[in-house]
Amino acid sequence: MNKVKTWAEYSEEEILKANIEKYDKEDIVKFYEDFEEPKYTYIEYSVIFDAVLNFLHNHLQNPVRAADMCGGAGKAAFVLKSCDPNCEVTLVDLADKMLDIARRRAEKEQVSCRILLKDAFSFLEDESEEFDLIVFSSALHHFKDPTALLAAAAKRLSPQGMIISIADPNTIIKSKRFRFLQFTAANSQHKKATIKNSFSRLFGSGSEAAAGEDFDVAEYQTYTGINDIHLRNGLEKAGLSALLHMRYPAGEPYMTKIMPWLGLYWAFSIVMCHKDKYPEYNNSSALLLNEIKKNLPYKIRVMP
Repeated sequence: MNKVKTWAEYSEEEILKANIEKYDKEDIVKFYEDFEEPKYTYIEYSVIFDAVLNFLHNHLQNPVRAADMCGGAGKAAFVLKSCDPNCEVTLVDLADKMLDIARRRAEKEQVSCRILLKDAFSFLEDESEEFDLIVFSSALHHFKDPTALLAAAAKRLSPQGMIISIADPNTIIKSKRFRFLQFTAANSQHKKATIKNSFSRLFGSGSEAAAGEDFDVAEYQTYTGINDIHLRNGLEKAGLSALLHMRYPAGEPYMTKIMPWLGLYWAFSIVMCHKDKYPEYNNSSALLLNEIKKNLPYKIRVMP
């Protein structure tokens, strides 16, 4: 019986390859063709981006130069342009079919956006230009070492620039109360699959049990979550400091009303700047936070 490879045994290159293969599949592409419908547009994007762009406008003389890293079909890129039409946005991703969706949308909506086919590390290592804002939208969980990715991004950040990570899962998604709520709100097909996988884990063994869990290398941390506190504490090694670290209950509107009562702030966002810029920016971080809290329709948890 072949030994099942664990997540810890995969290299960053293998995980990258798994992501390329996953986002080339027709069913995935089909899903993301509908991804920009209103029901999928999470409000935290526009609220956090708008607040950070306003903050940057007070410190820059030029239009904001932004990069949507690992941006796929361009969700973050298009929200940035809607918040600030003058923002100069570059969308970077390794899946050409996903970028095709963004290209068609940009043409249809007449949105100016530079679109590049490249993986994140290669882009950040090779590209010489600076950016005032670098966004990782539901992206960090695709990397084995997100701190290394943020360190690479910091080298391409302008002196006044900021980095936003948004819509990545934290480890609360592993909790029983989160999984119970997720199961309760799921459709019948998802419930059947969950029950089937549970029985596979209980009665299967070895590779059979692993197969029952549908181990997905590209999305592994979607199910385990990222230790966002550990990530934030490691930012100093990347030359960065966290201005804001927020947890929030992402999802459909009715779910975001229920989740805070259960303590299910399962998604996180960290707004970062250069370490040497932190003392100056931190003086205004309370205003930035208040603007975000005022415009979000649900409770958030600010991490100390």
